Amino acid sequence: MFFKSHPVHPAIVHFPIAFLTFSHTIDILHYLTTNFSLPILSTLTPFFPQLLSTSRLLHTLGIFSAIPAILTGIAQAAAQAAKPGNLYEADGKTIKKKFYVMATHAALNDISIIVSGVSWWSRYKAHGILGASEPGVNEVGVAGVVLPVMLFAASLGADLVYKYGMGFSAAKSSKKDE
Repeated sequence: MFFKSHPVHPAIVHFPIAFLTFSHTIDILHYLTTNFSLPILSTLTPFFPQLLSTSRLLHTLGIFSAIPAILTGIAQAAAQAAKPGNLYEADGKTIKKKFYVMATHAALNDISIIVSGVSWWSRYKAHGILGASEPGVNEVGVAGVVLPVMLFAASLGADLVYKYGMGFSAAKSSKKDE
């Protein structure tokens, strides 16, 4: 079966990461440009009506594309933890470091998505799904906190794949099954 032999989570997480990164970055840039005299950013001013609509669309896509990313992440984490001898070190008591990294990765991403979702909901209630609302101090504060947390969590995800080999083991085991 395709989903057992090919880990879906590492393939689809790029969408919510990219969508939310750009959405939050646009909000921060808009706030900086309109509230501070930054000549380097002033060239963006004519584009902000379109950029704000784009930010709302990206925020919406980021929240909704996070749902399958979260679900596949949970499924992959459960499969990794369920493998005999995979959760604990040789002593049978100490949990392997990769599972601490995985738990931190999941928790930080979940918090980022929840906070982004609350921000999205408050703007949706005020301006509709794609309303080009200017981000207020609260939205910029959310973006300023969520963006680095989300990018750090993404780097932990990269560590899980490239440092700890999570995801590669599914592909290796499927070749044995053929």
